[in-house]
Amino acid sequence: MSHEEEVRSATEALTEAGILVSVFLDPDLAQIEAAHRVGAKQIEICTARYAELTDPTTHGQSGEIEAELERISECANRAGELGLLVAAGHGLTYRNVAAIAEIYPIGELNIGHNIVARAALVGMERAVREMIAAINGRLI
Repeated sequence: MSHEEEVRSATEALTEAGILVSVFLDPDLAQIEAAHRVGAKQIEICTARYAELTDPTTHGQSGEIEAELERISECANRAGELGLLVAAGHGLTYRNVAAIAEIYPIGELNIGHNIVARAALVGMERAVREMIAAINGRLI
């Protein structure tokens, strides 16, 4: 993590003000450890590479997809061992979210663009219901 001392100082100030500090980071064990060192209480694992690999237009190889899922899982597990809350997000869609949702201890998925884009066609309530179904492994 670049500027670790500055991030620690900001984290302390925010925590003292009662604000939960979450650090958005790549699925890299060194970054998980750094987030813990600076006092973050939550991390959000960036799923952009996974999303890129699962995009039908890029045709990621299944071995690459599985390797990225393993990286995400390993980082989520380490964060959980350190007592951090774990979230994941970036580029998650109705078609790729189920595999991420299965990873313990990920307890929060940050999905926005895909739901809003779908809501423009079918309405927000249906778009959210469909995402819940996708998270539970039932594609729309």
